[in-house]
Amino acid sequence: MEKIQINYKELFKGILIICLYFLLQYILSIPVILLMKYKIVGYNTANLILYILLTLTFFLIYIKTIIKDFKDFKKRYKEILKITFRYWFIGYLIMMVSSNIINILHLEENTNQAANIDLLRQAPLVEILCASIFAPILEELVFRRGLKKSTNNKYLYAIVTGLIFGLIHVTSSIESIKDIAMLLYIIPYGALGTCFGLAYSETDNIFGTIAIHSMHNTIAILILILFGGII
Repeated sequence: MEKIQINYKELFKGILIICLYFLLQYILSIPVILLMKYKIVGYNTANLILYILLTLTFFLIYIKTIIKDFKDFKKRYKEILKITFRYWFIGYLIMMVSSNIINILHLEENTNQAANIDLLRQAPLVEILCASIFAPILEELVFRRGLKKSTNNKYLYAIVTGLIFGLIHVTSSIESIKDIAMLLYIIPYGALGTCFGLAYSETDNIFGTIAIHSMHNTIAILILILFGGII
């Protein structure tokens, strides 16, 4: 069995990328808020602008990886998508089962999910663009690519990135100690993130996880539209 090795330099860089992700949200929010204040754009358009700016920033940071992976993706896209889809399907099943079990506890609705539903009601096009295009690119670059070279063990890497991915999707739901049970939602989100991590480790191509992540979010939106009475 291969000994687990940690590349502390790459780990530090990955942590910096994640911190930059959160820091930039605040920094880039300043001009966006000013646009709203002077009624140049509305809230929904401002949200879209913020997503575009964030995505563009990390796109430029990882431009070499993106160019390399794009060339590779064109050559073996069938293999990459097949592997990634298989891992996604496993993650999706775990996500659905764990979500249904958690729902039995009658917890409050996850704030992240509730915010997405509200945006879908108010501005369907904006939510579709953010969830189906910009969020998958942004999140895969930050959370999957960011820590990719931090360890030689794909399972450790996948679990860590999965937990971080799950955590950022539920932290907004925890406002006090009484909301601590909301941390259970890390399980469904983390399962999906872990499977994306395993897929990225096996394919070594970020476009596979971006594409299937986009597909996952688009399916979720379509389900809400068709069966949730959102629009």
